[in-house]
Amino acid sequence: MNLIERVASKSIIYIKKRTLKKHPPDFIIVGAQKSGTSSLHYYLSQHPNLLASTPKEVRYFDRDDNFKKGKNWYHRSFINLHGDKKDYLCFEATPEYLYRSCAAQRMYQQYPNLKIIMILRHPVKRAYSAWNMYKHFVEVKRIPKAYVHKKENNLVTEFYKAKKFPSFEEAIASEIIKIENNSNLEEPGLLRRGIYLPQIKRYHDLFGKDKVLILGTNDLKQNRKDGLNKVLKFLNLNESDWNFIHDEKKNIGNYSEKMSKETENSLCAFYEPYNVALFKYLDTTINW
Repeated sequence: MNLIERVASKSIIYIKKRTLKKHPPDFIIVGAQKSGTSSLHYYLSQHPNLLASTPKEVRYFDRDDNFKKGKNWYHRSFINLHGDKKDYLCFEATPEYLYRSCAAQRMYQQYPNLKIIMILRHPVKRAYSAWNMYKHFVEVKRIPKAYVHKKENNLVTEFYKAKKFPSFEEAIASEIIKIENNSNLEEPGLLRRGIYLPQIKRYHDLFGKDKVLILGTNDLKQNRKDGLNKVLKFLNLNESDWNFIHDEKKNIGNYSEKMSKETENSLCAFYEPYNVALFKYLDTTINW
C-alpha cells in the first residue's frame, strides 16, 4: 500500500468512526503487561461473535486526558467498520487497567455490568520482559507517546532520560527501595506490577468474583483451544474448535542476554510470599 492509499484508508476509517453506530464495551481484558494480552486480543478478534476495539489498547480509564473525552469518544473504538447490522460482544485490551489504581473504579462507575478478563505471567519473567521492552525503546530512541503522560513521568525520568539506562539489577534494586519506603510513585513498576493480589482484589471488590476471569500465560501457550474456550464459556458463548483463526505471534521479545540465575533466584524469593498469598486467596495456582 503506497502513501496515498494509506492516507485514503485512514480517512475512510476516520469518517466511519464518526458516522457508524458506536458501542459500549461488553468485556475488557485488563492485563497484565507483557503477559499475552495482544495475542488474546488478536485471537478473540477473529471470533464471529466478538468485535475487537481499534486500537487494541484504548487507554480510556487509566489516562486522565482520554477519560475527560467521555463515553462518546470511547465508544468510537467499538465500531464494525464493515457496517453490517450483526450484534457483537465488544471488547478491548489495555494492560495498564490492571495496575493503575484509578482504572477499576472508573470502569465500575461507568459500566458496572462489565466482565473482566485478566491474563497473568510469572512475575519474574514478566519483570524481565518489561525491562527489555523499555531497553529496546531507548535503543531505538522511541519513547511511546503514552509514556509521556504525566502519571508516567517518573518512568521517563529514570529510564528514558537517564544518562545511562539502568541494568535490570539496578532497576529492581531501586524499586525495592521504593517498596520498602511505601512510595506512591507507580513507575517504574517492574516488580510491583507482578504483585497481583491487590490488583485482582480491586476488581473483585467492585465487580464480584463471578465477573472476573483469570488466566495464566500458559493457558494460551500450552493449549490455546482450551484457553480460548474458557473465555467463551465465561462470556456465555458456545465453545469453538477455533480452526478458523490465524496463528500470529504478537509482541515477541528477543532478549540480548538471559537473566542471571542469581537474580532470578533472588526475585523468586522476593515474590514467594506474594504468590503464596495470591494462590491462597484464589484457592488455586496460576498456569503461568
